[in-house]
Amino acid sequence: MRHSNSFNPLSSRSRRPVAAILCTFALSSALSVGLSIRSTSRAQHHAAVFQIAARQRTLAERYVGAVVIARDGDRSDPATIAADLTRSAHALLDGGTAPPINGDDDGIEVPGQQGALERRQLAQAQRLVRDLTATGSAMLSHEPLDRVQITAGERLPVNPLLRLRVLAALTSNVSLNAARTIANSDDRNISSLINLQIVLGVGGLLLSLLLGWALIRTAHRQTAHFRSLVSSSTDLVIVFGLGGCRYVSGSVSRMTARTEQGLLAEGLFDVVHEDDRDMVRAASSAGEPRELVFRISDGFGAWRQLEAHVSDLRAERQIRGIVFNARDVTERLQLEQELTRQAFHDGLTDLPNRALFRDRLEHALARSRRSGESLAVLLVDLDGFKQVNDSLGHDAGDALLQEVARRFDPLFRTSDTVARFGGDEFAVLMEDADERQAVRSADRLLAGLREPISVAGRELVLGASIGIVTASGGSESAETLIRDADIAMYATKEAGRGHCRLFQHEMARELGELLGIEHELRLALERGEFSLHYQPLIDLLSSEVVGVEALLRWTSPTRGNVPPSRFIAIAERTGLIVELGAFALREACTQAVRWRDQLSIAEPPVTWVNVSAKQLSAGGFLTTARRILDETGLPAERLGIEITESALVEPGSAGDRARAELEALHRDGVRLAIDDFGTGFSSLGQLRHFPIDVIKIDQSFVQGTQDNSKDATITSNLISLAHALNVVAVAEGIESRPQLDALRQFGCDHAQGYLFARPAPAEEVGKLLGQNSIDPDGTATAVA
Repeated sequence: MRHSNSFNPLSSRSRRPVAAILCTFALSSALSVGLSIRSTSRAQHHAAVFQIAARQRTLAERYVGAVVIARDGDRSDPATIAADLTRSAHALLDGGTAPPINGDDDGIEVPGQQGALERRQLAQAQRLVRDLTATGSAMLSHEPLDRVQITAGERLPVNPLLRLRVLAALTSNVSLNAARTIANSDDRNISSLINLQIVLGVGGLLLSLLLGWALIRTAHRQTAHFRSLVSSSTDLVIVFGLGGCRYVSGSVSRMTARTEQGLLAEGLFDVVHEDDRDMVRAASSAGEPRELVFRISDGFGAWRQLEAHVSDLRAERQIRGIVFNARDVTERLQLEQELTRQAFHDGLTDLPNRALFRDRLEHALARSRRSGESLAVLLVDLDGFKQVNDSLGHDAGDALLQEVARRFDPLFRTSDTVARFGGDEFAVLMEDADERQAVRSADRLLAGLREPISVAGRELVLGASIGIVTASGGSESAETLIRDADIAMYATKEAGRGHCRLFQHEMARELGELLGIEHELRLALERGEFSLHYQPLIDLLSSEVVGVEALLRWTSPTRGNVPPSRFIAIAERTGLIVELGAFALREACTQAVRWRDQLSIAEPPVTWVNVSAKQLSAGGFLTTARRILDETGLPAERLGIEITESALVEPGSAGDRARAELEALHRDGVRLAIDDFGTGFSSLGQLRHFPIDVIKIDQSFVQGTQDNSKDATITSNLISLAHALNVVAVAEGIESRPQLDALRQFGCDHAQGYLFARPAPAEEVGKLLGQNSIDPDGTATAVA
């Protein structure tokens, strides 16, 4: 069968010359019509000019007659005629409406004249009208004519009436001469228009002929191009008829590494996969289905996936067969399969992801409802994974996750589903398992994870917190079970990590309470429900107030006064501590400046603000602190930052950045203190190299100094350590005289506690600052 050279002559490239021809005719016609309209409009305007110029003659004659009648004492109105003459002269020159004339016609609208000659003639006519009306006015007022200034430059007779008639005649003649000049210009424009239309017509015809020739050339080129495309296209064209295959394109021969003759008749079916052969035979005979996918062997023996569109063209005279237009979709199908795998599997561990886990859990729940068998869901969160990421890097963290995923495999049944939800969180679905089996499996997993893992040249030991929930033929949804397992897992973390817990409904209530506080915290920031109380720091030698510590307070409209121990941990876990800390820092600095101005204190006490490790690790604290100091005007020397030992030893890049920012603030003049010293993990080496100004001894040691010899010894040694490091020692939580006496005996520098003053609002603390010193019984005294 010979290949049909079907070709669309109005393809996108062929349509361009056609469109150009149409545009040429449209443009020529538009230009001709536009020029004709413009010429007609100008002719209409010039006709109006003729009419007004003719009226000027009538008005000039009427004016002369009206002046004569008025001079003889009869009734006449030459002033109105003079005004009409003047307005008509102005309209002829500059455009406008010529006034209507009684008994003659209505007002006439004319444009201003553009030609230089026409404007000179009409300007002269305007001056003649001015001289005419001036002469008439002099005659009526019986003034001598030599007082009338002639503007038109004409030589005029001395006789008043004769002069008036001469000016009227000149006005008429000049107006008519200007009209004749305009008419001559119209004749020239019409001749030019005719010539231009002839040029446009001839040019349009020549351009159309040229474009038509281009269209024919394009059609020839596209026919050759189409033939080349068919023969070299990667799309596969196969035509079936009686006796099997009647035509294959060159791309089919190239793919199968067979000649065209070898593929005709039954030859094509030899390279079709045997499982797809009957389907292809049926489609090649009946023209159905319209779309099909089948496999064909290429020249290397590999199977290629072809997607074919089937067209029944047996009624077409030039074809008379069934045409397969096919393309190789092997790579696309492989990509779709890979994307499907990626959509339901974790890219790092190759475990099922949350979406696939949820789908399998929903199917397991449906089977459980039918059979009544129980199932269990375990949610596993690795303990300490963040420290690995921060200290060893994300590559080490990824390697650790991959090893953890491998350790799941031998600990669970092949019927169980182990998935990674993201980060360091994994989940396990155990079908046909009760609480006892789930707990036993969780314990095995915890034991397996405790085995050392070699990552980045280090031996690491991990723990995990596991939440477990079970279901047995109930109406629970997959999302509910995952949520309950998550709640149990968080309860495990709150209870100390490193073990597993079964879900209890009381856990949900506790978590709901925590979520409620979290939500209210966000609203409290927006509503301004937070404030600061201040507790003085006292010099133990002079009893002077040497500083105040800013303490955050939350007054909730629904919960009342919420203690910091209730909301600070939640704020740290959710990241709200960054906003809360910025608020506390700004408010404390603002209040310190306010005390300075109100109390006229040259050097107000240092204001100490607690800064969370989360604030420091989040980054940007240096910028925030400097901006607040600059905006409030508080000297850096009057601000102190209290950090915990855990913030000082934070590992990884976040810890390095935090320590660098604190050192920069210290260079600016900001003082640094370690809060709750003795309860954390800081080393003497870090204290020796880090620029600390103050060590605050935790109240758990201070309050035992009067009853517990060990606490007294620890406190005494901590004070000695502070002095050895050349920093100030501050005792926290002093509540009794014996504690105060012991600390003075140990040589402690500063102290704070209920014995001196409780935390109070800024107004009350301001009164204490005004008195300069506080006695141990809590009363303020003035220093002489």
